[in-house]
Amino acid sequence: MKETLVLFVIILLSLPSAADLNAQGFQLVNERNHPWIDWKVSETAHFRIIYPEHLSGIEAEVASIAEESYAILSENFHYRFKEKIRIYLTDTDDITNGMAANIGNGYIQIWVHSNLYAETFTGSAKWLRTVISHELAHLFHFGVTRTGIGLWSYLLGNPTPRFWTEGLAQYQSEQWNSQRGDRWLRTAIFDGRPDYNDHQSIYNPLLMYASGHSQARYFAETHGDSLLGELLRGRNSIAGVIRYHDLESSFEQTTGTTLKAFQEEWRRDMNTYYHTLAAQMDRIDSLGSEPLSLPGDYFADVKLSPDGSRFAALSIPSVQRPVRQLLLVDHDSLQATRAIASGHIRNGISWHPESRSVAYSRLVRGEKSRLLNDIFVNDLETGKEEQITYSRRALFPVFGPAGNRIAYIASEGNSSNLFILDLETDEETQITDYGDHVQLIHLAWNHPRNELIFQRFDASGNRHLVLHNPETGAERVLDPAEGNTDNRQPVVSPDGNQIAFTSLRDDVPNIFITDLDSGSTRRVTWLFTGAEAYDWIPAGDSLKEGMLLLKATETKRREQLYLIDAATSRNPEALSLPDGYSRWRDRQPPRTIPLQIPPRESLVESTENYNGWKNLTHLASLALPYYNGRDQWGVLGLTGWVDPLGRHLLTGAGSLSFGDPAKSYGLFNYTNNRFRPTLSLTLYRAPWRGRFYESNYIVDQYTGGQVAVSWPIDRFESDYRKSHWGVRVRYASIEPFSIGSYSHSVRFEDPASARQMDMKLSWTLKQQKPGRQNLIHPLDGYGIRASVTGADRLFGSDIRSITTDTKFYTILPAPFQHRFFLSLRYQGRFGDALPQNYIGFSKTDNIQIELPTTLQLFRLIEQDRVRGYRELITGRHVAFATVEYRIPFLRSLNTTILGFLRFGSATLSLFTDAGVVWNAHDSDGTHTYRRRLGMGTELKNVISIGPLRFVHSAGIAQPWQTLLQESNADLYYRIKASLPF
Repeated sequence: MKETLVLFVIILLSLPSAADLNAQGFQLVNERNHPWIDWKVSETAHFRIIYPEHLSGIEAEVASIAEESYAILSENFHYRFKEKIRIYLTDTDDITNGMAANIGNGYIQIWVHSNLYAETFTGSAKWLRTVISHELAHLFHFGVTRTGIGLWSYLLGNPTPRFWTEGLAQYQSEQWNSQRGDRWLRTAIFDGRPDYNDHQSIYNPLLMYASGHSQARYFAETHGDSLLGELLRGRNSIAGVIRYHDLESSFEQTTGTTLKAFQEEWRRDMNTYYHTLAAQMDRIDSLGSEPLSLPGDYFADVKLSPDGSRFAALSIPSVQRPVRQLLLVDHDSLQATRAIASGHIRNGISWHPESRSVAYSRLVRGEKSRLLNDIFVNDLETGKEEQITYSRRALFPVFGPAGNRIAYIASEGNSSNLFILDLETDEETQITDYGDHVQLIHLAWNHPRNELIFQRFDASGNRHLVLHNPETGAERVLDPAEGNTDNRQPVVSPDGNQIAFTSLRDDVPNIFITDLDSGSTRRVTWLFTGAEAYDWIPAGDSLKEGMLLLKATETKRREQLYLIDAATSRNPEALSLPDGYSRWRDRQPPRTIPLQIPPRESLVESTENYNGWKNLTHLASLALPYYNGRDQWGVLGLTGWVDPLGRHLLTGAGSLSFGDPAKSYGLFNYTNNRFRPTLSLTLYRAPWRGRFYESNYIVDQYTGGQVAVSWPIDRFESDYRKSHWGVRVRYASIEPFSIGSYSHSVRFEDPASARQMDMKLSWTLKQQKPGRQNLIHPLDGYGIRASVTGADRLFGSDIRSITTDTKFYTILPAPFQHRFFLSLRYQGRFGDALPQNYIGFSKTDNIQIELPTTLQLFRLIEQDRVRGYRELITGRHVAFATVEYRIPFLRSLNTTILGFLRFGSATLSLFTDAGVVWNAHDSDGTHTYRRRLGMGTELKNVISIGPLRFVHSAGIAQPWQTLLQESNADLYYRIKASLPF
């Protein structure tokens, strides 16, 4: 039995997690089902386009881009798909993203109607052209490298490392430019830190794209596109039968050199190119200004209040703490600081003309649980944050001259327009009427002239700064002769006669100023690593035109703010670059995809309703023989299937014993996401729970099934806070067995078998801000989890009981990033239960670790232990509390064993555990009241085994009565998470 259990647990560990399966649908980001959507399918020669019915008409546009891209990419990759490719579209959320799944034949999922694409990207290609071609390039890459063993090839090699996958897709579908490459790569190279895995910058994900993009172009330039094709078709084999692709080994087979050597050559050439460029451009010291000391390592926007008393800074504290927070910082020597908001706050903040409030936009839940951007106003006197738009997809708010109106950009469908909201009457007025495929970003209100300024990204792909008069509707393009220089982020001078703006014409941002009367433009900065203008400060005694507040950096590890003379002017000379080191930038694949592809309705061959069952996609399957004696031999295996919309998820695993069919084990799960809550049905004969029971380790085998409902709660959700409630109804036959020989106890009943029918109600609320050390040393957060489980003697059940379990924890601040951790738990039971399912205190630490299994079937039950004591106590009611003072010890032990066992960061904690058990069972059969109080110290450490990361710790504890007495020390080792849940 023990050996079979081990085999079965291995199978469970091999199953993709439920999160992974849900990730195949749009639930990956929005974490909600959208049952109100009626999905349609339109077919073309090579695609099946799936979209909500209310988006009808978009299929012709998508079909044209997809078919044109398919024709070109199939020639570049020398590959064609045997089946039609599915493209899933949604507009449920304000998300600028797309995904390509290497499952089955592969499919694509895209959020359409993205306005922020105009800010995130540059160039003239519109969103659908960019994202469809890019994701389709991924599928061609997956297809070329795919072998007969499917996803199992990832266990044998690394066929598609992400930097290479993203870089190759960009090479095939995009141009080299600032936002998708240059500005991030040049800064990292100049900083001497090109490694995007060094955890030293919040921009490392963008650097990963830039690095891969550059390497793909560099490879094509130095080795040729034909060798690139050979590289993708390289194969390794096991016994000449199992074939798979691994990039590193294929690289060496194809080029005769290693991937590491190629990357070193690439790095040297990038150093030569960028340092040659740097020698001809300005450094930050040319600004002639010392940096401001505002809190934060990174800044998204900074504005000085109109009365000059405070800065409003949208900043990120550090790479270790990547939380966007809106700070108020006094403009004096003390720089008193307070945070007024945090979370998914978008770029673009605006002061009320009287400095009494700040406006901004943030991503929140809107109608039908969508994730949408809306406008908020924070009253600085009361501290109240008020949402003033609802489900408007609204961005870049700016106060009007009198402070009683706010202008903003709002999106409807695939176009954006300007709106003004009267704060006194709540009346919204639309002031522009742009058509399809027009995006607007970066709005400013010129108060002296009562004019609005913004970047307009039109349907033809042209980007221009536009001046708009909200009273007359008259417009003027401010940079008609500049071409597509991508001028953005307008900042108005105090007198209203000039605007400063940030341009991406240098492949990095630099600052220019335009005179609104004469139309003349002058350059302000010529920085190699770039600068962005945030604000224009009124003139002082010696500065006639005032000062520009700008952001600049020469290191990826942090950004700095500077004040410079707004009269600064720079006239650079033409750059001279060695051709051999710069040709990679302009390298193109054999055939390039046009940037503009008009819709062709004739490509759509048919349209019908979507059927999730017909689109069920095979995720992975595996079957292996096993032998565990004459009566236990057979086959064990697993399988997974998913509808890419997440409507239907099917997983199964099991072992079929031919020697004795009664010793077969298995599970089956079906999850349905067609309704507002998620529904799941599970059938099983499997090990379900494990826990220490006296000196034994008891595992319960469950045979039965359950139905569960999980429903997220919008009302309690906010930035970094989530809540959901759940219901589970279960009927199972429970049979315990011991790992190792079982030893009876005179104090406790032997584990027992029974049939049990129960229903569990649960509710969870948790807030946790992102942090690199959250696994071991979270800096803040709180949570509450409450459940009640009732069992009754129905349908042959043997158990009647009610069990309650409530946990609460919070993290409190202390100096130097030290933290106090407080956890409370109460458990109570009324009625009877199986002896092994006790509530009380364990004599040994149970393992608390989230195994990556689809159903979390084999759960290692967390029974609390008062550290310092080694005695099992069970009872009817249990209260437990922990107080820890946690101290960061080491960021990493920098130790790796056998290439896959890694020891990371460590913390030291001083703790006190306290517990009370009512109606505790004593050895003489009586019931009594028992208290425990233990104190000690513990060293925690993060350990990684391949992709699995968890916290283990070692400590010493004693009962408080015998503290510091050597004879009663409890030395222990435990695997337990830093947070209760």
